[in-house]
Amino acid sequence: MNRWGRIGRAILGVVMGACVLGGGDMSASRRAAASSKSQTADALLPNAYYDYLLNGLQIIILQRPEASEAVLSLMIKSGAAFDRAGRSGTAALTARAIWLGAEDLSEATLRQRLAALEATLRTEVTWDATMITVEAPARSLPELIRLMARVVSRPTFEAEALMALKARFLDEVKAKRHDPSEIADEEWYRALYHPHPYARLAEGVPEEIAAITPVDIARHHTRFFIANNATLIVLSPFSPATLMPLIRPNFGAMLKGKIVPPTFVAPVPAQGVRILLRDLPNASLAHVRIGSFGVERFSDEYVPTLVLAEAIRLRLEGEASKGGTSLVDVRCRFDLRTHRGPFLLSFAVPNEQVVSAIERALEILKAMRAEGPTAGELAEAQRRWAERFAQDALTPRQLIEVLHFVELYGLGRDYVRRFPTRVQHVTREEVMRVAEKYLSPNDLLIVVVGRAQGLAEALKPLGVVEVKTGG
Repeated sequence: MNRWGRIGRAILGVVMGACVLGGGDMSASRRAAASSKSQTADALLPNAYYDYLLNGLQIIILQRPEASEAVLSLMIKSGAAFDRAGRSGTAALTARAIWLGAEDLSEATLRQRLAALEATLRTEVTWDATMITVEAPARSLPELIRLMARVVSRPTFEAEALMALKARFLDEVKAKRHDPSEIADEEWYRALYHPHPYARLAEGVPEEIAAITPVDIARHHTRFFIANNATLIVLSPFSPATLMPLIRPNFGAMLKGKIVPPTFVAPVPAQGVRILLRDLPNASLAHVRIGSFGVERFSDEYVPTLVLAEAIRLRLEGEASKGGTSLVDVRCRFDLRTHRGPFLLSFAVPNEQVVSAIERALEILKAMRAEGPTAGELAEAQRRWAERFAQDALTPRQLIEVLHFVELYGLGRDYVRRFPTRVQHVTREEVMRVAEKYLSPNDLLIVVVGRAQGLAEALKPLGVVEVKTGG
């Protein structure tokens, strides 16, 4: 999974999953009008500076005088959903491949430069976006700006280096396919979204990654790594007046192009309860995924669904601890995507407790739909969300992630400031309304990855069961 989709790994991926308080994307004409002008009204945070280069690249500068480190992060507003059929993993591989060399800089030279600057490089590709982030001591920022601008604008994609990178990437992807939790996620998303691109893993599958060529990488870079399809965020102790004279000539070299819209056919919800069993005979735990489609992009129901998801998790964990069920890694979330996102309840449980755990989870979903959360569950869910999203609790990296989410999904620059208040004002009636809308007991996809022996018959009363034994 990825940063946006694997919400259990990052709180912020859940929170920034929908437009509740903000507006839509800025049009091209408004971008042009905003060029070279700081837009500070309703800023997300104090001292946030917003600007646009003439090529359409959005710039956000966060000045933190006390910071000793600098973070430079570029988001391309296109991700793995745009991988060509049979070439999944292209976006993920391209994000890494830009560091293989640029103009007269070889891969070895780039590595030496990054090491000398004490820089840490991270790349992250989701279905909807590509993030390239470099962190280093603040003194290294001027050189990092020059370096990143070159690799993003003029990578070489030398064939031999690319083949070596692809081999390393393949090893990483293959290793994850032995993790039962990863397998459960993969099976659930594939079954829910097929044939939509969201059914594919953001990092791709081994057999398709192996087929990717240097031409595929170069084509993806040319189509999507364009200035007017990107946002650059800089967090450092330096002022905009200091940084913009460095950013303009370097990132001004990024080419402007035609943005490729996400014109995929919207996924269609299946009818009925479908149960997919993936047999892993040696698994010590069964990994369970229960869910369906959730909110649409820009839905004003998103914050109530966050509170609902937290209340479901609280009740399931609480009842499991009282009843002796050994649930672990319990998560519940509504995610945002450019197209309709999912609702997903997930947990792991000993194989012998699978049936009872699923039955209890379904009972809780039905009860939440019929009665809503208790006053205590509502208050605790609100408290947890407000606490997690307090501005002073955000690390620099999380703050960068929040800003990327805000710009990617057009949430509005006051989103973080207003979020805790919005959460606190969610009523029980709102939660019940979204529960009734999204927790349909008659339209669910359930995936179980674990020992399947005997489960098919035991689960037949709950829905249509399919057993999958292969990879």
